[in-house]
Amino acid sequence: MRSTRDLTSDGALRLVLARPLVPLAERWVPQEPREATSRRATGALIDVRCSARGARRPRSAATLSVGTVRGWVDQRRGVVQLRGALPSSGGAVSLTSQRARLRVDPASGDEAATDLYSLLTISAALLLAGIGRALVHAAAVVEPKGGAWLLVGDARSGKSTSCANLARAGWGCLSDDQTVLAATEQGIMVEGWLRSFHLDEGWERGAVAGWRRTIYPAALGSGRRGRVTPLAGILLPAVVPDQPTALAPVSVGQALTALVRQSPWLLAHHAVAGAGITLLSRAAQTPAFALTLGLDTYGDPARLRALVTTSGSGLPPVSRDSVPGLPLEPRAAARREVAWLATTP
Repeated sequence: MRSTRDLTSDGALRLVLARPLVPLAERWVPQEPREATSRRATGALIDVRCSARGARRPRSAATLSVGTVRGWVDQRRGVVQLRGALPSSGGAVSLTSQRARLRVDPASGDEAATDLYSLLTISAALLLAGIGRALVHAAAVVEPKGGAWLLVGDARSGKSTSCANLARAGWGCLSDDQTVLAATEQGIMVEGWLRSFHLDEGWERGAVAGWRRTIYPAALGSGRRGRVTPLAGILLPAVVPDQPTALAPVSVGQALTALVRQSPWLLAHHAVAGAGITLLSRAAQTPAFALTLGLDTYGDPARLRALVTTSGSGLPPVSRDSVPGLPLEPRAAARREVAWLATTP
């Protein structure tokens, strides 16, 4: 028996899991995956099966890595070989057939679950790129008027805190960690993969402590406005406890650099890299702001809501050439970020 879910609202990406692997994938699978609308997959497919059999790890240096998983890209064949920390965790993604075939040993418990999380992330990201979409490591919230704001940043940058605080202030929450972007005639559309997430204990009392607690989507209230929403803007959060919460406009180049940094898999294969950069470049044209998160944000979510609402009501993003030292062409910033990622283990 296998479990089948459509990961996108239009059924363009489907996940098929062997039943024993369902508990291991629970942390990754979005809270609102849809039951498959048809028996046969018509789009991209991730097929995950049980296996205790190990596989050789290629001797060459890996092309990309996410968490415990490494990937080796065959540019000519359009295939990405994947290997996890466990010898039994791995598989391959074919950009030609739009199929990912993965294997994990359910008997390996938590270690297998950790490998599976990264295997699913890389596979979904590559397959989405193959159909012209972008999986970005970013949170997404929905303003009362219906537009989605991306929160783009590294781990511990304040994405989860901002999601929770804006939800407390009446905004919707599309995702805390992974968001899908798609270009349409109506503009860039945002689809969130909402899951349970973690916050620093004490955020409601205006302090950041050293342990984490789980926040479940149901606890975020009824502020959500649907799963697919037009992009309104981009926030680049950073926690600075000794400063007041503030917003400052950033250039298109800075916004694009941040987006590329949080979606490096788009550049793994030349067949999808060009379309991926074009999509992110379009997204970077929306209003973008650096968000400094002070402790006042933790204690007063209305302040953050007021700042973002005011900024999104018509203040344009700073011009590309109005800030000294910034690239005139956004793709130049992306190329530098790609070079940095290629040398980072």
